[in-house]
Formats: sequence, C-alpha cells, structure tokens
Amino acid sequence: MPDLSVQIPTNQTSKDVRMPDHRNTSISGKITHIFGHRFVVETEHGAVLADVTPKGLDQHPLRIGEEVNLLGEMKPSELKVSELRSEGKTITIEHKKKPHEHHAHAEPRVALKAARAAGFEPLGEPRRKPKHFEVLGRRNHTLSELHIELDGHIRKTKPVEDHDPKWSETLQAPM
Repeated sequence: MPDLSVQIPTNQTSKDVRMPDHRNTSISGKITHIFGHRFVVETEHGAVLADVTPKGLDQHPLRIGEEVNLLGEMKPSELKVSELRSEGKTITIEHKKKPHEHHAHAEPRVALKAARAAGFEPLGEPRRKPKHFEVLGRRNHTLSELHIELDGHIRKTKPVEDHDPKWSETLQAPM
C-alpha cells in the first residue's frame, strides 16, 4: 500500500486535523494479478488493488506484467482509478457515485417507547443509523443492545458486556 500518512505540524494536535474520507493518489507499478476489472499493481511500497470499472476495461485491456501509472481515489479497500497511463496511452475512467440516501424522519422517542414496552430500561440516548436506532437497555440486571426499526419494531437484541468499548461512554455516565 502507498504511504498515506499525514504529517501533523508540531503546533497542532491530532484533534486539530480533519482527515478526509478518501484521498486522491497516484501509483506506479506492474500488474501482477487480474480479476475482471480489478487488478493488483505491485508498487515499490507493496501491492495495491485497483478498480478500472467494466467500461474502463473495455477502453484498455489489462495484461499481467504491464507497467502502469494510475491516478485515483484511494478507498479503504482499493484504488478507484480515474486515469490509467500505459505505453504512451492515457485513458480516463468515470466512477459513478452511489446516491446518498437521506435518512427518513424518525423520532428517537419511538425507539425509547419500544424499548420500555419490551421491559428494558433505556440507558443514554438512541443512536441513529440509516434504517434503525441502536439503544442500550437493561433488563433483569443484564445489558443489551437493541436494534429498533424506525417504526418501533425491535429487529435485534444482543448481549452487551459492562466493559464494551462501543457503549463505554454511556456506561460511564451517571445514571
């Protein structure tokens, strides 16, 4: 993987720096494996998985051993290639953005009411997710994480240890 570390100026702490979700980067190397429109490029920093999309593959057939220069958006698992250069040829690749769904309106009190109706004492505030709320609840001295759909239906209940890091802030708050 390419080195994507960020140098923090000495007059700033890590809390002062806002990290972007994705980074544009360029890499160069040799194609070592091909999986349809995804492929592995061996760089001087290690192997990188790259994606040229099926349309990009139509523009430029990939070959094992080919030397390439890539420019694109580095995601957690792969490089989304926006430009591929090889043997004097440059192709541009467009990746379609996934539509961002806006959260449907939902009331946290519906989730709290559902938790109480099921016999749980809600601890802390409900945490909103795209399609449900997560609520930490206690029933019979046992902690549980409740996944409550926006309409109040409890979809899932799972046990929580009293030292669970996901809920540590809620568990440490005065009750």
